[in-house]
Formats: sequence, C-alpha cells, structure tokens
Amino acid sequence: MKKKLLVLAAIAALGTAGSAWAAPQTTFEEGQTQIDLAASNVKASTNRGSTDDKWNFNGGLTYGLSDRWGVQYNYYGLKTKSPSLDSNSQEVNAIYSLDQNLAVYAGWNRIHNSLDGNYFGSKTNNVAQIGVIAKANLTDKLDVYGKAALGTQKTSLWEAGLGYSITQDLDVNAGYRYLNTKLTNNDNISYKGFIAGVSYRFGGSTESRSYEPAPAPTPAPVYEAAPAPAAETHEYKDYYVNSIHFDTDVDTPKASEQANLDQFVSTAKDNPNNTFKLVGNTDSQGNSAYNQDLSQRRVNNVKNYAVNHGVSASQLVTAFRGENDPASTNNTEEGRADNRRVDVYIVK
Repeated sequence: MKKKLLVLAAIAALGTAGSAWAAPQTTFEEGQTQIDLAASNVKASTNRGSTDDKWNFNGGLTYGLSDRWGVQYNYYGLKTKSPSLDSNSQEVNAIYSLDQNLAVYAGWNRIHNSLDGNYFGSKTNNVAQIGVIAKANLTDKLDVYGKAALGTQKTSLWEAGLGYSITQDLDVNAGYRYLNTKLTNNDNISYKGFIAGVSYRFGGSTESRSYEPAPAPTPAPVYEAAPAPAAETHEYKDYYVNSIHFDTDVDTPKASEQANLDQFVSTAKDNPNNTFKLVGNTDSQGNSAYNQDLSQRRVNNVKNYAVNHGVSASQLVTAFRGENDPASTNNTEEGRADNRRVDVYIVK
C-alpha cells in the first residue's frame, strides 16, 4: 500500500504547469459534455495462468456541473481469448478539479470477471474507489497524462499516456492501462494492455467562442486601467480593461505584460458578478486559418492564467478574431506588434 501511495503522489506531481486541453479532463466548463470512444488490446492473468489478448470497445461520458466539478461514466471491455474471458468494468465517478492540470475523483467501479468454464472462476466486484488525474504539457498541443486509483476488493488502477489536441474540442490519446482486482481470497486478476481513443467536447460556456461583439460606447469611467491603446477604435458594447501583447507567432504573453495580466486578474476577482470577455487578435503575417488558431491559443492561455490565479471560469467568455478587424495597420512593424494582442473587456 505504501508503494501505491507513493506512485499516486508521483503522478500528482505531474500537474505543475502549462495549459493542457487533451483528455482525460482535469478542468470543466459548466454544461459541457465530453464523449470518449476508444479501443484497448486486453490480456488477463492470475496466479494460475494468463490469456491471449483481444481488442475491446471502451466508451465514456463526462458532464461539467461547474468549473470545478464533473460527473463521469466509463465502460471498459475486458474480454480476452484462449481461455475466453467475458469481463467488463463500469464506473461512475465524481471528479473535482484542483487546478488546470490536476484533479481528484471518487466513485463506484463494478468489475465483472466472467470466464467460459472454471479455469479462473467468475466474480463481480463492487468497488469503492478514489483516484487522481494529472497532466503536463510537452508542447502547446501534446500532453502527458497519468491516472491512478485505489479501491476496495484489493483493487488498483493505473494508466499513463499521451494526449494530442487536434482542436480545442477534439483530441486523440493513447496509453497503457492496468487494472488489478480480487478474484478469490488467495488470488487477484489483472487486466492490462494498450488503449487508444478519441474525445470530443460540446456545449458549456465556450458556446460564447462564436461571440461576435457589437459596437459600443466609451469605457466605463470607474475603470482607470492603463490608457486604452488603439484597440479602443474597435467599437464593442463592453467596458475596456486592458490589452495583453505577444511576440510574433507566440501564444504566451510577453514577459513585459505581467502587470497587465495581474491587473486583469485583480479586476476580475474584485468584480465576481461581472463577466469578462477575452478577444484574441494577430497580425496579418501567415495564412488566415493559422492566425485564427493562434488567436485562440493566445486567448486560452490568458484564460488559463486567470483561472489558475483564482478567477472563476464562469466569469470568462472568449472570442477569436485572428487577423480580422486589426487595431492598427499591418503595414508597419509597430502596427503589427500592436495587433498581436488579447483585449480584455467587461461585458456590459
């Protein structure tokens, strides 16, 4: 047990930095649903022998109750051959996000071990379990993840792998999964093998991604954040707070923008009943599709910074404008530098 707890702690240490999007989820958006579809190549073994591997179907559904809580159902096929096992695992979990890269969960796992014959025997374990999910960025789209859980009926579960974000809502993942549980008083059974799948998310507060701001008045006099730059020529129906700038083809803010980031966070925390809009922009270098994606990544990194520093995700809406509607001219370096930005507004 001590070794298992040490591994749990090691996996938890993964969740230290970065903004991971790929499954498994460690953050949630209220009302958002994630669908997981996967296949696994499973082999089983006990003290009395082992089976040949067989491909299985896996599926899952996760729903965000808030920006911290989610509920999840997972089905894992555990069928094998030679000898033939017709087993499966079905689990229901409540998941709590500790930060962008770390979550804990607790729930119920029904593990049905069924063999055609009496070589291993048949047994259904109803397992109460607790676990941890941790992720860390390798690149802006590639994550490494780890999952671990301990439960009743001498049960333990371990999974580790990689997740790759194709878009903000679609990603693929691949890893290795190990499940061990009680079969008899003197024997456990383990299921292990490679797993690969795809995850898709829809709904939730990110429906506002398509938000198209409309023209609007002068900024509210109560906010005296740094004098608004040329972006104020954008006519939005919102109160301007400030702008956060980026270097060429970079989705993380410039080091010189730390004060603006902190001012945005402070303003949002001081006004918990207000909604803040983050609008991503780029210069016109590169193709339009790439710039649209770049503006999205810039906004998400600013949003993740705010959430990791105590701002509720429910306060934030996002819009990605790419190279459209520039604040300054793209014909000069100064103008292009001004266009590489995320503008922050309070929604009126």
